[in-house]
Amino acid sequence: MESTQQLPRTPVREFVAKTVGRPGLTAVGRGIVLLPMSAGRFLRELFRGRFADALSSLLGVGLGVVAWFIALISAQAAVNGALYPLVDAHDYQHSWGGPTLVGAWAAHAALAVPIVVAAVWLLRALVALGAQDRPSSAGSPPRRRYLALSLLVVAAGAVLLVSWLHQL
Repeated sequence: MESTQQLPRTPVREFVAKTVGRPGLTAVGRGIVLLPMSAGRFLRELFRGRFADALSSLLGVGLGVVAWFIALISAQAAVNGALYPLVDAHDYQHSWGGPTLVGAWAAHAALAVPIVVAAVWLLRALVALGAQDRPSSAGSPPRRRYLALSLLVVAAGAVLLVSWLHQL
């Protein structure tokens, strides 16, 4: 006798379902293609003479740069967490989780997991915000209330990127 009942949907189960697997990979993929798609849209609107839509698409380019930066930081965290002994082999006595290799590796891997999960959700948010900024396929103008939020996110991303570059 087979049971066709499904487990009840809980907030935790929903969160995991939207973070891991195909939805998470889709969010990362859409975040990465946000920059080239927005750049193409910007050039297309600029050549058509629609300067207001071109400026909206330019904000999409900024959101794409922020998305690439988030993908870069999370990839670095994932690689450092998974391959810690190969990437950063030095004195484990003063390392996070030290003084043993296993402790240092576990501490770096445990730090990488929430960073990667947060990056997936940030990329989802950036893609959704970028979709609100552009004109729809039906020809309706972009939702202007999202333009200020996009500008704020791009400015915050620029500050974070410059800060990260200065610490290198």
